[in-house]
Amino acid sequence: MTTEQAFWTLLRAGLWQQAPQGFDAPPSKERWETLMQMAKEQTLQGVLYDGMCLLPTDMQPEQALRMKWFWGVNKIEQTNRLINRVLVEFVEKLEAEGIRPLLLKGQANAMLYPQPLHRQCGDIDLFIGRKDYPKACELVRTWGMSGDDDEESLKHLHCAWQGVTIELHRVAAIFPWPATQRVFLHWSEDELLHSTQTFVPATEEKSIGIASIEFNVLFVFYHMYHHFVYGGVGLRQLCDSARWLHTYSEQLDREQLHGWLQRLGLMYPWKVFGTLLVQKLGLAEEEFPCYEAQEKKAERVWRVIEREGNFGQYSGKKKPDKGSFVWLKFKRFLYNSARFPMVMRLFPKHALLSYGFFIMDRGKLFIDHFRKK
Repeated sequence: MTTEQAFWTLLRAGLWQQAPQGFDAPPSKERWETLMQMAKEQTLQGVLYDGMCLLPTDMQPEQALRMKWFWGVNKIEQTNRLINRVLVEFVEKLEAEGIRPLLLKGQANAMLYPQPLHRQCGDIDLFIGRKDYPKACELVRTWGMSGDDDEESLKHLHCAWQGVTIELHRVAAIFPWPATQRVFLHWSEDELLHSTQTFVPATEEKSIGIASIEFNVLFVFYHMYHHFVYGGVGLRQLCDSARWLHTYSEQLDREQLHGWLQRLGLMYPWKVFGTLLVQKLGLAEEEFPCYEAQEKKAERVWRVIEREGNFGQYSGKKKPDKGSFVWLKFKRFLYNSARFPMVMRLFPKHALLSYGFFIMDRGKLFIDHFRKK
């Protein structure tokens, strides 16, 4: 078994809680270290750890490596507990002011995993909507949670509380074509008004509002695809999508989902990434709506994800974010420009639209920044 085969085997084992097959001999220390690094680059340390724990004891790594892995996963658990607590407290503060947000991805995704606290977490994304967005921004500034205005974009405002980054979304997502954006905007704000779907974060008791199953399935996919086009994405986002489709395979309204994919122009990339979910991650083919294998294109997409790692952080071209606002945005512009030919070969229509929108968006940010100065 090659190192890559071992990686996929352990990932599928942790993702679906099935005993890993094919390990005829225990991997060497060097191979285990490589597997741990691969998991780190894809932000899947916890899921791969769960897969490793399903191996017979004599196939697992030596104690020193096992303990190193264990403490890394323990840190992920602690961070998840913190984010769950902050999420509940922050939502309660907003609700006390008459604002009912919907949680986007994040901890709602984590609850779909066999071990929710082992999904590596990021920040908290709360969809506020255009109506309540100004009020919510004013509240977080009053509460002393936000930084300067450079932390606000067309989509959301960044703020921080108790060491956790929170993004308040005026819009759930941005599509590069105005007509498509209007369609998605109408759907997302209808969800904000009418969704009755909730979940309870692990270690907490309060229910948090989320959008419908159909919206979440499409949104989690589009978030993944959007980041692939704009700068890189990790396997964790593919795992999130697979867990949504698996968990809600019977409740999902496939006809409604098909309609939204068509209206938003996402059917082709949906099929490409679906090929990875089925053939690489092991999602059952019948659980993926509109499945149509696109093996050659999917393999090329996987090689990009493998090379770049989580959000492109391991590409060798995307350096740590240090410097002024203008310099960071300029570096991001250069990085995405360098990736454009590769994305163009994979998804030409979306690449052209997205890159054009990206140039306009960066231009607006620069102009707004210098006006404030």
